[in-house]
Amino acid sequence: MTIHGLLSTLKANLSQTDITLYPGASKQLIQQFEQEMSLTLPTDFKAFYSFCNGFESAEDMFRIIPLEEILEQKREFEPQQFYVAEYLTYCDIWEVELTSQSSGYQIHHMNVTLTDSLATFIDRFLRDGVYTKNGGLLDWPDEVQGRKS
Repeated sequence: MTIHGLLSTLKANLSQTDITLYPGASKQLIQQFEQEMSLTLPTDFKAFYSFCNGFESAEDMFRIIPLEEILEQKREFEPQQFYVAEYLTYCDIWEVELTSQSSGYQIHHMNVTLTDSLATFIDRFLRDGVYTKNGGLLDWPDEVQGRKS
């Protein structure tokens, strides 16, 4: 799934979910974020944050973190890294690491690379939640490492 496909799906199904979208980030905010973080956001992140500057879900207080909040925590990050999602008020976090590979980034949880696609990450949450018997976000590291089917 592409980021634009995901955004269309999210917008079309919003009334059927427990998700609250934050208003989109301005181009100025995105540029400020990139400047202060000394990085260039991948195209799909720019598209997502222009559409909505993160969102929150009633399920376990899962959120895609707004750019301003990421900036408030920038001292905690290694260069080319930042938190993208959290739940239960930072009980667990998912982080982005920008890379020189063709995809441009990877999303990690518990030091395990989950995906190189923001659309795949968000789609996984929309389909399976944070944790379900079908394998939510918290089961993903085990699946990647072959510990769970």
